[in-house]
Amino acid sequence: MAGRVVVVTPNPAVDVTYEVAAPRMGEVNRVTRVTRRPGGKGVNVASVLRQLRELGAQGAPGLRVRLSGFLGGAQGRELTEALDGWGLEQHWVEPEGGYRTRTTVVVRDQDGAATGFYEPGCPVAPADWQALEATALEAVGRGDVLVVSGSCPPGTEAQELTGLLEAARARGARTVLDTSGPLLLACAAGADLVKPNLEELTQATGEPDPRCGAEVLLDAGARGVVVSDGPRGMHLFTADGQRVRSWHAAPPRVEVVNPTGAGDTAVAALAAFIAAHPSTDLIGGRAVEALEAAVALSAAAVRTPVAGLVDPGTYTTILNQVKAENTDAAD
Repeated sequence: MAGRVVVVTPNPAVDVTYEVAAPRMGEVNRVTRVTRRPGGKGVNVASVLRQLRELGAQGAPGLRVRLSGFLGGAQGRELTEALDGWGLEQHWVEPEGGYRTRTTVVVRDQDGAATGFYEPGCPVAPADWQALEATALEAVGRGDVLVVSGSCPPGTEAQELTGLLEAARARGARTVLDTSGPLLLACAAGADLVKPNLEELTQATGEPDPRCGAEVLLDAGARGVVVSDGPRGMHLFTADGQRVRSWHAAPPRVEVVNPTGAGDTAVAALAAFIAAHPSTDLIGGRAVEALEAAVALSAAAVRTPVAGLVDPGTYTTILNQVKAENTDAAD
């Protein structure tokens, strides 16, 4: 039976998607459809984990999913109520001082292109991080997986996020980090696996090449790095002593309905794989299988109109078509 995946989403949101045939800035745009749902990268990860469990994929039928983060205000209540019935354990922390859950707005045109407007969220105090650490980890043990996914509240210090990751490791859990900006590099040492996209990797390390950027994160202490690069697929890099091992996998061409959340889907696939194989070191010799599953599931995600959902038929169809190649020879 798979273990528990604890998803910490420090800066969740109510996700609003507007469908507009041909959006234009500076003009009136007629919205043809509005969707409101729980949002934020961590919520998307939890949503996909729930679907994997329902599909019985990747050894996930017995997977337990726990969702934590900062939540508050009317939109926080809306988010909590919307998550009822998902089959997730919800354990939120409400900071004092009028904390309000943020909103993100995505405008999707008729061709599937998406433009996002993301509020920054409200700052929180160090005591709130301590409360989140205690709440998120109260049931975490050996073999479980902690995922920290998404942005952090403004003013978050590296030691606050690193403290959470290190506390999870001290309990025997493995850790997956998917954030951006300076925290990605500053907190890499606390992660068994770091999952930036290529743009986030470049911003954090100054390296536009996936291998060079990943090596910066590995040198900083990360044990593994997965770099997603849109339709070009994903790279996996792991440290083997002084040597960097690497693989690449790309999806077949699929019709893109909405690319938002594809990276979150990859995080869910990797976390589920790690949870299903607790005896391995990170993902051990099964790195190829994990990478292929992440690429296939991400391709299935872009076939859906809303982030956090996957198309089961697409995933089943293309999983055997995705083949990872060892790229160690490039070292």
